[in-house]
Amino acid sequence: MSDKIHAVIQQQLKELPQPVLTAEKQEQMLDHIHTAANKYHKRRKWENAMKRVYLGAVTIAALIILSILGFNQMADKNSRSGSIPEHSTPSESGIVSNYIDPPGLTVHQVALNNLYVEIPYQKQDVKITKRTTDKYIFVDIKDKETGKVLYTYGESVGHDKEKLVFREIQTKKTKVRLQMFVEIDSIKGLITKVNKTEAGYDPQPNKIEAEVISSGSRSGKFPAENVELLSSVGLNWGNDIQHLYEGYVIGVIKN
Repeated sequence: MSDKIHAVIQQQLKELPQPVLTAEKQEQMLDHIHTAANKYHKRRKWENAMKRVYLGAVTIAALIILSILGFNQMADKNSRSGSIPEHSTPSESGIVSNYIDPPGLTVHQVALNNLYVEIPYQKQDVKITKRTTDKYIFVDIKDKETGKVLYTYGESVGHDKEKLVFREIQTKKTKVRLQMFVEIDSIKGLITKVNKTEAGYDPQPNKIEAEVISSGSRSGKFPAENVELLSSVGLNWGNDIQHLYEGYVIGVIKN
């Protein structure tokens, strides 16, 4: 095609009449645009409303779940705290009876009730007395010659699987109780779990510094034949500070 013919065709195309929309067509197109826009906005509004409903439902469900979990934890805590009495008073006199050594214990193991403790002395070299109250069994290990109390241990009465065991230490100004809450298997003679360790004081010092009460299995795992409690406590009386490093080892007497 020559340039001259191409130029003629371009000129003819420019001279063709431009399409013109009638007023009716324009109104129809505007109506269509408005209708589409309204549908779009309604759909977005509905989607936003559904999102709010969904988020609200999720929030309510989460609150219900957290409430149930919190209630269960509180119930479990209350049940546990009620199942084992916490020893919060100094040694009571109780009913004194002769100590009877059950079979199977070594010369360094002293029976409480379901549990035994290990002492650094041989039993034949000390005097052992037993005291029983409504809630606890106490065992005092005394010097044979002077009658001075060397060690005092205690265990909660009842609660076959859950036990509170403690050692009482008389310091210059207070009596310290090193407590351990444990779960046991009397048939197998094992400690299956340590639930909590803590210290109690009577009277309470002005300040407790760097209190560390920890426990661990002698074998490094659970269930365990022996569990050890170790403590490091600073007793601050204002003008007098005493550092305490004490502990004890327990095991289960097999049925």
